Amino acid sequence: MTAVLHDIRHGYGDVEVLHGIDLDLPAGHLVALLGPSGSGKTTLLAIAGGLLTPTAGTVHINESPLYVRGKVDRKAAGNTAYVLQASALIGFLTVMDNLLVRDITTGKKPDRKRAEELLDAVDLAAKAGRYPSQLSGGERQRAAVAAALYTQAPVILADEPTAALDRERGRAVMELLAAHAHDRDAAVLVVTHDERALDLADRVVRIEDGRLG
Repeated sequence: MTAVLHDIRHGYGDVEVLHGIDLDLPAGHLVALLGPSGSGKTTLLAIAGGLLTPTAGTVHINESPLYVRGKVDRKAAGNTAYVLQASALIGFLTVMDNLLVRDITTGKKPDRKRAEELLDAVDLAAKAGRYPSQLSGGERQRAAVAAALYTQAPVILADEPTAALDRERGRAVMELLAAHAHDRDAAVLVVTHDERALDLADRVVRIEDGRLG
């Protein structure tokens, strides 16, 4: 599944922060979006994930429009999974249940074995029964990555997924995201300041002042 952003513009008041951005996210590729703070990275990611309606432009998920008459098409948005900087874990659920919750709420049989494998891959197997408030910032970040990957979504959007991680764990997270793209033919977009694991990206795109370089 692919995601295509065309002529994306967005502004706050009279200030335009994204200036006609075109970006293709092909299936089977991890694309890294690199740029300084304030360059528009997070705004673009939010638009790609259906969290922020653009002022102008279109987003298509596998040729289906994400925004229809200014509103998010929930079916198209359902093909995406989002890793937020703040992790967005559900506070009253354990780490394990944060992975299983989508299956539980949709009536699908939870795949506990897969969840255990993912938590092991992010070095959190021993903390599966803990709550987000009992984790460090880096642990919450790793749990959020595991939760996104558990969904097996064909489009993964990750906002600074290695920001709170040391070099070894940051690289391990990037390896998991790259494997998801390559093994499941998914489109993965990672917004980052971190240049340590860019060799794992299939394409590196730089953004500055709301324009792609």
